[in-house]
Amino acid sequence: MTLSPWETLANLSDLQREIHRFYRNGDVTDRGVRFPLLNLSSDKDGALVTAELPGVNPKELEITLDRAKLTLSGKVTDAAPAGEGVVCHRKERVSGEFSRTISLPFEVEEGKILAKCENGVLSVTLPRAEKTKPKTIPVVTD
Repeated sequence: MTLSPWETLANLSDLQREIHRFYRNGDVTDRGVRFPLLNLSSDKDGALVTAELPGVNPKELEITLDRAKLTLSGKVTDAAPAGEGVVCHRKERVSGEFSRTISLPFEVEEGKILAKCENGVLSVTLPRAEKTKPKTIPVVTD
């Protein structure tokens, strides 16, 4: 299948928009993709944040909430062998301190937040504040 020049130009324009969106949202730094990689999903009852945290000791992980902003902070220990005569030929895994803040789509019930870490994946369950839950408004008829 051969694309016309106009279709090719449209595809390139779409790609350029995606690249700009990716950088504008802060998902990429000069060192590559932000760490940790995470997902944020929500429904009418709350939100769930999952983050990949290989090499992070869960006891040294700090999770903070400030209004509707969640921050994950910690330290990744360098798993690469070190010592005399050791040559590192490739280093793709992140190491060192990190801090990542994301905006949540609504306020949460602070006293009901649950965080657990299993197999290097952090899950933070954030129940939605009752005052921000969608309300059904009954229609009165005569």
